[in-house]
Parts: sequence; structure tokens; C-alpha cells
Amino acid sequence: MAIKLDKVSYQDKLKNISYEFTEGKITTVISSSGSGKTLLSYLLSGLITDYTGTITNSYIGRELGYVFQNPEESFIFSNVKEELSFGLNKYNYKVDNIEKRIEDTLKMIGLDNSYLDKNPFNLSSGEKSLLSLGVVLSLNPKLIIIDEPTIYLDNKKEEYLIKLLKRLKNNYHKTIIIFTSNIEFALKISDNYVILKKGKITSKGTNKELMTNMDKVKNAGISIPQIVDFINTANKKKNINLEMTFDIKELMKDIYRNVN
Repeated sequence: MAIKLDKVSYQDKLKNISYEFTEGKITTVISSSGSGKTLLSYLLSGLITDYTGTITNSYIGRELGYVFQNPEESFIFSNVKEELSFGLNKYNYKVDNIEKRIEDTLKMIGLDNSYLDKNPFNLSSGEKSLLSLGVVLSLNPKLIIIDEPTIYLDNKKEEYLIKLLKRLKNNYHKTIIIFTSNIEFALKISDNYVILKKGKITSKGTNKELMTNMDKVKNAGISIPQIVDFINTANKKKNINLEMTFDIKELMKDIYRNVN
């Protein structure tokens, strides 16, 4: 068990939420803007404590890392090196270990040592997002909570993030909880999913089940890529079994295989 919520409510924004996040898996909490996903992320990370119900969290201190939707909320220094070293100094890492950890973290997030003296606030939006994740990863947390990680990323950086998070899960057994309104991203990365609408859970399950629950996604006010809509409609109405893909060429090949 990573985190378990039992009948959790907060003001009138979150209502009677019960769910258990699975350890060592990537879970996406999917909702449209204003449905309470950021508030729920604050509750899970301990930033909000005046809720009702019970939250059982086995991760404490640096075992839990939280990545804000707006990366600048996590920046406090005028250069990248200080941002990455602050937490390491706080937890009394040795100087040699700090230098190595900073170098490894930059490499992990796709940046290099040329960024060390740069002002975080002057980086591109995508670089800021990756750096804010790096600040968290530098402390090697067991649980990583991320709010809207793709908002400032272009397609290339988004694909890089997907590979990175999957590697963290598969190679290092990290538990990752992502709050997002990006259904395409969720489909590509999730092991499990939760759909949140107006502060309530309306659907939950595995990634495979998410692929067949697009009606519930739409009902939550989340837009669906046309290719996803087409695949689901074709599978239901034509009684075929097209694989979920975001590559039109792969879709055409799959259609050909199913009709021949």
C-alpha cells in the first residue's frame, strides 16, 4: 500500500473519496480544470491537513516528493546548482556525493552541466518543468506526486518524460501519482487510473479498462483525441479489436489486419 484514502472530504471541493494507490505503479488521476485534482494532490502530499476522513500514507519526509503544476513555485535560488543542492544539503549529504547526485540528476532529466549556473527563472517553460522534477528526484523519493506535468512540455519533452517515469517505476520501483487533464498522456503512461468529476470519483480501474471507458472520460469534461474516439467507436460498432495507438500509420495497419 502506498496511500489509502477512506471517505476523504475537503470543504465542498472533494467529496467522500475512497481509493488505494498501488505501490510500485503509475496511477493517473484524470479530471478537467476545477474538479479538485490539484486540491487532492495537496492532500496526498500533506500540504493540506484540515480534511475529514482518513488518509493512510506510508511515506514520510524525503520519501515523498511533490512536483507543482507551476514549476516556479518550487524555485527559490538564482541558479540551477543551488536549486538541486538545497535539499541534499538539508539532509546532510557529503559534498562529493552532492556533486555526483547533481550530475546524475541533470543527466536523468535530459539536461547537462552547462545549466548549473543558469537562473531557473530564465529557462524555457519545458526546461523549468524538467528542473522542478529534478529537484524532487535529486532526493531519490519512493513516492512521486506530479501535478499536470505536460502543460509546458512540447511533444519531444513529453515523450522523454514518459520514458523517464516508466524507467523510474520499472527499474527503481517508484510509486508515481500523476494528476492530469491530458488523456493521451494518461493512456500512454498509466497502470491504473481514477477519473475525478466535481470532487467525486466517477470511474477507476486499470489502463486497459480506461481505454474502453471513453464515455466516462467525456462525461468528466475531458476532450479525447480523434484517433482514440475512432478506435473505441470502431471496436464497439464493428465488433473488431483495434489496438490503442496514437500513430495513424500503425492504426491503418491494424485496420487492414482486422478486415482481411
